[in-house]
Amino acid sequence: MSDKLKQFLDDAASEPIHLTVRDLLDKWDFKIRNFTTVPRVAADLARAGLKCEPAFDDVSMTTSVCVSSKTLAVDEEQIEDSVELLFPQAALLIKDIPSANHEVMSIPPDATLAQAHAVMMDHGYSQLPVITNDGRLVGTVSWERIGHIRVGSPTAELSTVIDRDPNVVKLNDDLLKKIPMIYDAGFALVREQSDEICGIVTTADLTEQFRLLAEPFFLVGEIEKRLRRCIGRAFSVEDLQCVGGRITSVNSMTFGQYVRFLRMPGIWPQLHWHIDCTLFTERLDQVRMVRNEIMHFRPNPLTPAQRDRLRNFTSWMHSLDPQR
Repeated sequence: MSDKLKQFLDDAASEPIHLTVRDLLDKWDFKIRNFTTVPRVAADLARAGLKCEPAFDDVSMTTSVCVSSKTLAVDEEQIEDSVELLFPQAALLIKDIPSANHEVMSIPPDATLAQAHAVMMDHGYSQLPVITNDGRLVGTVSWERIGHIRVGSPTAELSTVIDRDPNVVKLNDDLLKKIPMIYDAGFALVREQSDEICGIVTTADLTEQFRLLAEPFFLVGEIEKRLRRCIGRAFSVEDLQCVGGRITSVNSMTFGQYVRFLRMPGIWPQLHWHIDCTLFTERLDQVRMVRNEIMHFRPNPLTPAQRDRLRNFTSWMHSLDPQR
């Protein structure tokens, strides 16, 4: 155990120490978390009677954690403050794919091929980067490459099947320009500004990200189409004028005007819907707010709660307007 590490453990036993996960690993001279470094850090902390909150292997490298000899309440505000604020961009970048900046599982070059097999099977990975404990990229190993090499060499070891020239992109690279390369290879590793590998982007990640970006637009469009048909069947253009503004047809109404119109006295009974007006219009107003967010085409996906609002309200509209 180095003097630096021993001093850190002694200091933490006396008084709680707050530091980032990256700085914590540095006490062991580690740059990354993998199946050899994480157990070593955890074991040393446990032997010293120390706890790390939140768990250092369950948060980002820039998250602030507290190492102490007793359980402390997690400071949620502090964790939130460690998250970098991202502003909307004109183009989608590699870093807009969540997995690009989410530490990737790796193996060290002295691991066995059996260990590589186990890690890939355990996590359902098709490929795995090979990275030294000080953060240097050696290459990648994949099921495809293992299969090709073992056709001619059934007893090949890990060092033989490593692809030492894998595709690597940077966080600020234009995503659209890199898509052909990622699809051709099946994946690309991602470097941050310090040149350390900070994530991976696979074809599955691209497919999921574009689904997350596109789905809300289609759901909002379907909600509005069905709502317009329902209102158009029950009311004339003259009826719609009560919400104010220049309305020439139901198609010229905004989501805010839909909400105000349906809340007008005497309007709801004419739809003959056996649904509570207050709850329906509250949910419609929530759809309006989500709609306003996605119209900015922000790269960050909606939250699960926002997606559920859109999906649930779309189901409501399917029941009220069964027409395709």
